[in-house]
Amino acid sequence: MSIGQRIKNRRKEMKMSADDLGEKIGKNRATIYRYEKDEIENMPYDVIEPIAKVLRVSPAYLMGWDKEENNIQTLPVREIPIVSQISAGLPIYAEENILEHTYIATKKLNTNKEIFGLRVNGDSMDKEFRDGDVVIVEKDSVVENGQIAVIQVNGYNATVKRVRYEKDRIILIPESNNPAHYPQVYSQDDEVKIIGKVVSSQKFYWNHKRFCAIKFIVL
Repeated sequence: MSIGQRIKNRRKEMKMSADDLGEKIGKNRATIYRYEKDEIENMPYDVIEPIAKVLRVSPAYLMGWDKEENNIQTLPVREIPIVSQISAGLPIYAEENILEHTYIATKKLNTNKEIFGLRVNGDSMDKEFRDGDVVIVEKDSVVENGQIAVIQVNGYNATVKRVRYEKDRIILIPESNNPAHYPQVYSQDDEVKIIGKVVSSQKFYWNHKRFCAIKFIVL
């Protein structure tokens, strides 16, 4: 099976049109059809990589190198937005601008609530999430003691931390291999807003050839 056939088959498995795929990688429908008909020889990696990401397979699979994925099992998926980058270090401004979309298996989710992704930037939670991982967030205004959440502090900052409640204080706890990160303690005088609970994450692994594998982890 050729690269083009794998792209076409996987696109149809995901019930995605050529227009949809083209929009997500910045190409038009005609170009997608040229890829699928193998009219472009020696397709460059910087083309294969984004296609593989959208189709939720590895570049190695599309290129026919990963035989284990040839019998890939199709699961019902849900498209969710990945919104503006947040910091897993020092908080940064969080505006809900959609950066891109990703797909997650619906069987991994036990909720009908609004779901979105946020890309981790920083190392203050690197025991759980590495820089560049995507955390999947269930939008909610309440989390239980000890859960990992996305929090806005004083109206504009967003961060991912483990939440602890202690009397009238909220403590945002980092889980980092970097000793420079300390718990952040807020009182009733601070405006601390829970945006949502982190329910899972997508971890990205790269080898020396820059091929990517994605691992979905449910918390």
